[in-house]
Amino acid sequence: MNIVKVMTHEQMERFRSALTACGAIEARELPAGVYFLARSEGSVVTAYFSGKVLFQGHGGETPVQLAEEILARADRANEGLEFPIVGGDESGKGDLFGPLAVAAFAARRESERREIVQAGARDCKLMTDAEVRTVAARLNGLGMSAVRILMPDEYNARYAGVHNVNVLLNEVYGELLLELAKRAKAHTVILDKYGGRAMGIWKTPQRFRFIVETHAERYPEVAAASVLARAAFLEGLERTGRDSGVGRLPKGASMEAQSFMRRLASERGKEMLRSVAKVNFAPVKECLNSLF
Repeated sequence: MNIVKVMTHEQMERFRSALTACGAIEARELPAGVYFLARSEGSVVTAYFSGKVLFQGHGGETPVQLAEEILARADRANEGLEFPIVGGDESGKGDLFGPLAVAAFAARRESERREIVQAGARDCKLMTDAEVRTVAARLNGLGMSAVRILMPDEYNARYAGVHNVNVLLNEVYGELLLELAKRAKAHTVILDKYGGRAMGIWKTPQRFRFIVETHAERYPEVAAASVLARAAFLEGLERTGRDSGVGRLPKGASMEAQSFMRRLASERGKEMLRSVAKVNFAPVKECLNSLF
């Protein structure tokens, strides 16, 4: 028996849990490109980062049935979603340094959606920086996409006008999603939920169906947007460090990042923070308001 199915990363994780619950044993050493490999009596299941899942052996009915149940649940969740579908996500919102990057990706038909999965798109939080860049390069040749990067200067200027990062995201998403939805003639737009204000993006009724969900990366279009947004953030972070002459800037908002910020302000002057960091972060405000 040799059967191949295609799954999203989230579906593969659910399938993996179901297999081990049924007694399958996972291999510890994996060939290149393999996400997991599980053996049960008479069968071998090999799941690849590309999204393909290969079933081999003579006792594979149970693994195949488990996979089909998971895929059937996904089909029910996708009922009523009409192509073209646009997904949106952002990166950098929780990073002290660097830009805020917002991305949208459109799949115009089911075949493009399958290509997104095969390209390896998944929630960027589950990927290394190298994986993000590799998958983003593949996605750039698929579907339709749009990316908006607010470098620190622009981010800080726009934040000063609204005093709320979710209101700012509403503004940026309102511009970006509408632009791509018009280009793609979208019937469905899906957004990963970032706050209670997300449903208030549109000031006027739109012709497409608008869905806001937590963990919306389970939809391939949102997963693709997640990867493109993260790749844009990483590029913007590097550019911020290079253009400011600082060099490498830390990701996140950890104590290490805050310590780096204070050292940078001490050595280069605290006003420099406005061009490399997000001033709405409490540690940055504290530093800018300090007397040193």
